[in-house]
Amino acid sequence: MRPGKSYSSSQRFETIIAIIIVLAIVATGILVHYKFYLLNFFFLPVIFSGYYLGHKRAVLIALSCVLLEALYLIFSRQVFGVQFTLTRDDHIFLISWAVFLVLTAWIVGILSEKREKEVYNLKRAYVGILSIVLKYLELGEEGKSRAEKVADLAGKIASVLELNKAEVENIKSAALLSDIPELQNCLPLFSRTAEYMEKESLSHLELSDREKVMLKSAALILSEVQPLLQSYYVHYRQKAGELEKSLSSIPVGASIIALAELYVKFSAQGKVKVGPEEIALLEDFRKLKGRYFPEAVLEAFFLVVY
Repeated sequence: MRPGKSYSSSQRFETIIAIIIVLAIVATGILVHYKFYLLNFFFLPVIFSGYYLGHKRAVLIALSCVLLEALYLIFSRQVFGVQFTLTRDDHIFLISWAVFLVLTAWIVGILSEKREKEVYNLKRAYVGILSIVLKYLELGEEGKSRAEKVADLAGKIASVLELNKAEVENIKSAALLSDIPELQNCLPLFSRTAEYMEKESLSHLELSDREKVMLKSAALILSEVQPLLQSYYVHYRQKAGELEKSLSSIPVGASIIALAELYVKFSAQGKVKVGPEEIALLEDFRKLKGRYFPEAVLEAFFLVVY
């Protein structure tokens, strides 16, 4: 939907609510001489406005209801000729009604906006997961994509290190995901998507049962590889030029992904730089042993590439 069209629909909805409120106040004043229990009617337009327009506009509409009721009470005698006096209980009732009306608008609006944001994030994650799956199918005339090459090499290095099957698969998945543009912005979304799917039903999405199972499984994988990708991003993207690393604080999987990525880049360009070190030959990778990459990871790497 275009922004202009959405804005126009929102304006029409607000106008309709305003007309309903004004007509309701006039009708109750003329027909039933203003009965307090009819004030509960105003919760309906406030709830609808909170659900469709958000908490800010809903609160404004609720305040408008309170203001119009106050104006009615002030001018009812002159306009409608209504004769009544308000007791202390009436004042308490009106004040509590106004407070709860505004509170209802705020709560419904906040909850609606929160759910809308979660659905939006879920849709983003769904599109992202589909793009990840497509990377596996991204075979052209030149063979495997760059991300697949990194994932394949990372999986082989992890296997040589005799990591368990689950760790190897997580490293391969994380290596494939490491090629995502704006990785930093996607990382928080991975874990939140899995949490959302655990708590919420996917019945409101037009998906088959198979697609829902696949989506939940993919989200679970994302939550498992998120810490690995986070460490990789911090130590080998943000601090790529830092040659002397505290390797004990870096997960082995993050180092494997970074090494596989560096080798694929080296194979394509013939020369790469890591901080002040220039890697022009395969043997130059040994300069990074125990400094940039753990010794065991580099040894496994040479067993794979030789």
